[in-house]
Amino acid sequence: ILDTDQFGLTRVLIAIMTISAQIINFGVPNSVIKYYPELSLKTDNKQGLFWAFLVPPVFGLLVFSIIILFFDDLILNLYNTGSTLLSDYFLYIIPLVAFSVAFALLNSFVKAQFNTVFASFLQDVLLRVLMIIDLLLFYFEVISFDLFILIFAGNYGIQYLMLLGYALKNNLLNIRPSFSVFDTETIKKIRTYSFYSFFSGLTMLLIGNIDLLMLGTYNGLAESGIYAIALYVGSVILIPKKSIVKISFPVIANSFQKNDLDNVEKVYKQTSLNQFLTGLLLYIGIVANIDNLYAMLPEEYANGTIVIVIIGLGNLIEMITGANGQIIIASKYFRFDFYSSWILMLLAITLNVLLIPIYGLAGAALATTSSILLYNAVKVIFVWIKLQIQPFSFRLVGIVLTGLILLYLSSLFPGFENIYLDILIRSFMIAILYIGSVWIFKLSDEVNEFLAKYWQKIVNK
Repeated sequence: ILDTDQFGLTRVLIAIMTISAQIINFGVPNSVIKYYPELSLKTDNKQGLFWAFLVPPVFGLLVFSIIILFFDDLILNLYNTGSTLLSDYFLYIIPLVAFSVAFALLNSFVKAQFNTVFASFLQDVLLRVLMIIDLLLFYFEVISFDLFILIFAGNYGIQYLMLLGYALKNNLLNIRPSFSVFDTETIKKIRTYSFYSFFSGLTMLLIGNIDLLMLGTYNGLAESGIYAIALYVGSVILIPKKSIVKISFPVIANSFQKNDLDNVEKVYKQTSLNQFLTGLLLYIGIVANIDNLYAMLPEEYANGTIVIVIIGLGNLIEMITGANGQIIIASKYFRFDFYSSWILMLLAITLNVLLIPIYGLAGAALATTSSILLYNAVKVIFVWIKLQIQPFSFRLVGIVLTGLILLYLSSLFPGFENIYLDILIRSFMIAILYIGSVWIFKLSDEVNEFLAKYWQKIVNK
């Protein structure tokens, strides 16, 4: 639907938006989740605590906007690669970042009250539907590319306004500020925690986006577009993790406040097992259908095949290590991420600088996957040493063996000339064999319990 440079523009805008919003929020969303349970006990107006947390990001957004407005030429010179698209739509970065900052903070405030469903729907469903509608309108020439980008940015505003309306309607938020509980000691404690947790989130965002941004500086927006498609497909594997994190982080933070380390360990192992279980199924399905996926795209996108395989492996590594990041930033050792993040940010940038000029798209993918591997290995070792807990179980071996066997069997499946039919049948067979293996060998208590309940409903009917 979009040309490679047009698609590359949207991905670069999102990458800039994501990293900039993380910097501007400066760890405040994590502080909301960690300190809301404590602060809510000190006031009768706990729904008004949100407005105090909003003050630092608003100041950061003002500074950011000034930088964008007055230093745009300096920033755009980094992308002087033959396309003028980024300079044409550069100022859209300001509203995109503003909406992203506001949504992230409000989402954390709602999440701290153990309400995650509606915000997840907005991020994972509604936003995607709006983007698809925007693409279809452009494809059928109902709107111009100028209007497409305007709607593209506006969708993030719609997402925030809907969450704001939901929070007000359900008494999760009110318009009366509550500042009284924020004494000097509390502010200092929150500021310190925000400072350290900021680097944890920034590191993962840099690892997830620096490859795309640096690829744009070396190879242009067209290459960024090709890479972004592959990155998007490979990132589908992380969808289960995102949903699990939204639920697990408040639980982990609450468990630390109660000094319930047994529950932290339980959540740690559950997240590792179930994230990897679902992620591996998605990875097998994607790799098995990779030729079909690229057959539906223009020929120039085919170079991204290897990116999907490499990035997918990196995402599986992140999923198998469970909620290590949430455990560290919710514990008294949250400062650890500050020190390790500096090293890992430098590593990610260095690897991209070294590998992109030599291997291009594959180099960017290798740099990202290598950074993810080291980052998560360090966190797992640290949690093990400090808290004497680790996420792995013998069931993971069974899941890995099941995945390898299925990946091999998928290559033996007879192909169909119709690629859509081939995707449907191939994916169905993989899912049935995979889920059947999980059921028979009891690889996950949670999945088996869910399947048993679902089967019981069918039998009772």
